[in-house]
Amino acid sequence: MFGILRTLLAINVVLLHIFNVPTLGNYSVSFFFLLSGFLMTLIMHETYGYSFKGFNFFWLNRILRLYPTYLIILVVTIIAIIIFPQLIRHPDLFMPKGGIEWIANITMIYPNVVPHRIEPRLVPPSWALTNELFFYCLISFGISKTFKRTFIWLTLSVLYFIGTYYFYNIATYRYSAIFASSLPFAMGASLYWITKTRTLINVRLFTILLVYILFVLNALFGHRYGFFLKELAIYFNMLIAFVLVYLLYTFKINQRIKKIDSYLGYYSYPIYLSHYLIAIFYSGIIGYGLIEGSFKLKMTAIIPYSLVLLLFCFFIVHLIDKNIDAYKRKLKKQELKK
Repeated sequence: MFGILRTLLAINVVLLHIFNVPTLGNYSVSFFFLLSGFLMTLIMHETYGYSFKGFNFFWLNRILRLYPTYLIILVVTIIAIIIFPQLIRHPDLFMPKGGIEWIANITMIYPNVVPHRIEPRLVPPSWALTNELFFYCLISFGISKTFKRTFIWLTLSVLYFIGTYYFYNIATYRYSAIFASSLPFAMGASLYWITKTRTLINVRLFTILLVYILFVLNALFGHRYGFFLKELAIYFNMLIAFVLVYLLYTFKINQRIKKIDSYLGYYSYPIYLSHYLIAIFYSGIIGYGLIEGSFKLKMTAIIPYSLVLLLFCFFIVHLIDKNIDAYKRKLKKQELKK
């Protein structure tokens, strides 16, 4: 039941970037990394395997999952910059000037240990995909192939975070830097081994909702305290995410709910990637609830903005994502016949 969760996390990022709701979106990005660590380790072990063929099939599926939607949003953004330059009110949104900038924007691989420092980024949230791709690569090469490797990875990740407090105490290096993603990814990978060695428990939906509410409350209020409690809230968030992923993995749902969950999950990625683009169009064309001098919106605009965002994502899901998924299923059947 990860589809609804992913879409909720994407919505949390929208609330941060467009409506200035603090911290919840930041915590949700770390949550995404932890979930990815779990799911990528799971599918490498139980779907693809660590053979050369499995490695290739894993990356073919990752490319099909990430790039078609991204490239469509990239092209629409470029068209917007050319035709409606007056609507562009984001500091990272301007046309790349050289080959390296174009390659970075097309591949989502930004050449910096802190990817969000790279400008321009035609799709601003895509910096997190640099982090994702880096750890997808490590997982596909076997960093979480065994429990021992995963434990060493987790230990090194913890040491990295401890080191940032002593040697370079800047929050960026515990959030958006590539190596900052190592801890949630490693925690997610570790969770895979817990599910393999422990008996899965029966979980009620009410319990899952309570844990998610705890995650939201921790995100919304944890940053208001002093430095020590604020930092503690970050790691408490990761533990809540860890527990919630475990609960969702063990939660049993019927086929009807599974289909709904899967369908809603389609919206997470286009929502995450396109929310800045839609905010820019919304602010220039509709403008209701606009905070003057920016593309950001007041909470009074949440309904009309959300309708525009969901309409755009609806077309992305039905014209791109569903067709790509059908193609991936066809490829899988062909592989099974070999």
